[in-house]
Amino acid sequence: MVAIPQEVLDLMNDKAAVKTLLTSCKCGQPHGIVCGSIFAGPDGKVGVGEVLMKRSKQYLAETGKAAMLITAGPKSFELVLKNPVRMDSGPVFDNLKEVLGKMNLPCFGVWLFDVDEVWNESAGPGAGTKIA
Repeated sequence: MVAIPQEVLDLMNDKAAVKTLLTSCKCGQPHGIVCGSIFAGPDGKVGVGEVLMKRSKQYLAETGKAAMLITAGPKSFELVLKNPVRMDSGPVFDNLKEVLGKMNLPCFGVWLFDVDEVWNESAGPGAGTKIA
């Protein structure tokens, strides 16, 4: 597991940033969804609330392959993820369920991941550079 650089954490916490979860089925077909509930935990893991995930949930269970793309303006970072774990109880789940409930969104679970790699995908000279 690698540490998430501060500039990536800052973008992850930016409400204007677009946060996308990318998964892949066992036949290799990629699938992406926008997830406003992406967050960084204090333990260095990243998570996402299971709100309307249908295929993503299935693909995570099938392959465990996932990535996150976080973008705002020309800044963009990809987090390559591993070791997905789904929780539907406990303090992390309860906290996110409360936050999403205030937005009238259901929370059926929380997926937590280790961050394996972080890539700069920004529009600029650093594009395609592994930063962690």
